[in-house]
Amino acid sequence: MSKPAADILQKFYLKLRDHNTSADGTPITARQLESLVRLAEARARLDLREEITAQDALDVVEIMKESLYDKYVDEHGIVDFGRSGGMSQQKEAKRFLNALNKQSELEQKDCFSVSEIYSLADRISLKVPDIDTFIENLNSVGYLLKKGPKTYQVLSSSYSRSQSFRSRG
Repeated sequence: MSKPAADILQKFYLKLRDHNTSADGTPITARQLESLVRLAEARARLDLREEITAQDALDVVEIMKESLYDKYVDEHGIVDFGRSGGMSQQKEAKRFLNALNKQSELEQKDCFSVSEIYSLADRISLKVPDIDTFIENLNSVGYLLKKGPKTYQVLSSSYSRSQSFRSRG
């Protein structure tokens, strides 16, 4: 790797790390630097070169910026790691499903209307950007099953499991 290429990758990585320290703790680790180096190596190999040039490094930085742009850049063009929502979305999904499972046990049912789901989301102060997309995502990964235009079945509750066990027996 040429010295200018190493400098470009290092500056970009350090800039990401600096932004991370003032954000929500989204990890920017040595893995990101390793990824930058591997991408730069691949970029050089595309041109059948063994040495990584400054242009390879600039191309890789541009690729990385593009990949981070939609996820982390706010409307002013500033990197904002609080926008990622990765782990917090998972935590919210887990929290919501726990509440829905408790509701299922309490009411001895496993099918809920969309309005009941909205009500539960309000009651637990669910923090998601769009509740309808959230519900569709839970449906697509198999935690909820769409039973009708405005009805979902909870597939993860112990009540629904006990009902399916009884219907087989």
